[in-house]
Amino acid sequence: MILSKTGSNLFKPFTKLLRRGAVRQSTKVGSKSGAVAGATAKSSGGVAAKTVAANIAAFDLLEDEYREEPPSGLEAAMFKQLPRPRLIEKSASDLTLEEAQNTATQAKRFYEFKFPLFSGGELFYEEIEDQYLSAALGAGEGSIDERFIDVATLFRRTLNANTRRLLLYWAPLIGFIVFVGAAIAQWTGVAFASFFSDIAQAGLIYGAAALIAAFLVFVIYSWPYKVVQQRNLMNLDNYVTSKFARINNNFQVAKRRALNVERDKRMAEREALKDEAGAWTLAYHWFATRLFLCETMLRNKFYQVRRNTTLYWLAGLLLTFVLLSGLGIGFAMLGAGAEMLAVFGAAALFYIVLAGAVVARAAGMMFKVLQSNEWSRFHLVNLNHTIRDHVGEDKLQIVTFRDRNRFE
Repeated sequence: MILSKTGSNLFKPFTKLLRRGAVRQSTKVGSKSGAVAGATAKSSGGVAAKTVAANIAAFDLLEDEYREEPPSGLEAAMFKQLPRPRLIEKSASDLTLEEAQNTATQAKRFYEFKFPLFSGGELFYEEIEDQYLSAALGAGEGSIDERFIDVATLFRRTLNANTRRLLLYWAPLIGFIVFVGAAIAQWTGVAFASFFSDIAQAGLIYGAAALIAAFLVFVIYSWPYKVVQQRNLMNLDNYVTSKFARINNNFQVAKRRALNVERDKRMAEREALKDEAGAWTLAYHWFATRLFLCETMLRNKFYQVRRNTTLYWLAGLLLTFVLLSGLGIGFAMLGAGAEMLAVFGAAALFYIVLAGAVVARAAGMMFKVLQSNEWSRFHLVNLNHTIRDHVGEDKLQIVTFRDRNRFE
């Protein structure tokens, strides 16, 4: 009993990943019902429903909004390639008082958001964090960041799908097919040189098979997989760079207007002054907070990509070992000797080590593409300095006018 529970816990990450794939297929079929679940969500269960609706939207929006021209080339046929998403973030020139008031409303929604403290034990932590971030950014409520959520989810799924295809399909299948061909050649009497013994001939054939299979895996990794993944990440990087830059520009505009709003007002307009100052102040607070939340969501997605890549790598090695072990068992049943099986096993392990070393760089290769040092990140807006200067300037004006009235 204890061993069975331990075994089920050991393979839980792999079964969870396979279950996610099945859920994605079902969400494509039932995409129209997701909006109803998202609209009626209010509690922690509602947050999960909104997340499902957002995930469905990522697939629905792909053809309608993301794709401007279809990808071409053989690499795009082997792995999924996404275009650069179009940016809908408003520019600083569009930032009117009305927009500031709308932004202030979104800020109030976030600051008053009562997120659930308790969640189901069947979820990974990154899923719980993703639910909170989606709700905080206004998923399902007409927020401008809904598109960002869909983009991040879509790219995360696409990156994972391409990696899964390489590590769980291509690498094990190539190794199995090449070794089957080598076995056929060895059993039909193909010889490199007549003076070699049968064991030496088998060693040459299976050793060559291991090198050929590893080379094919290297070619697929270095050309179609690497090219497509780098294109996907460059498109995501360009999108994030542009979006963060616009949010940062809007923050700077809202900050200046919040600091100088009283210059255009008179004493008779004090109510309008109070409302306008409050709108611009909440606006620049919310722009900075949006940067933080968007960064945190990207961090969440990148963690899932790296974690899944590691699991796919381990599962691919295990699957390759199982396939080649089954082939070796078939040789034994056909009457192969112990020395012949040892040669085959050594060549199979050699291929597993080589292929594993080639594809082990997948995660590092992907994240090198991202130029996060060029993003207008949260820590660069200096929100702490802005708040200090804003409050300090207001207090200074209060003291100045108080003392002036006192001496008059």
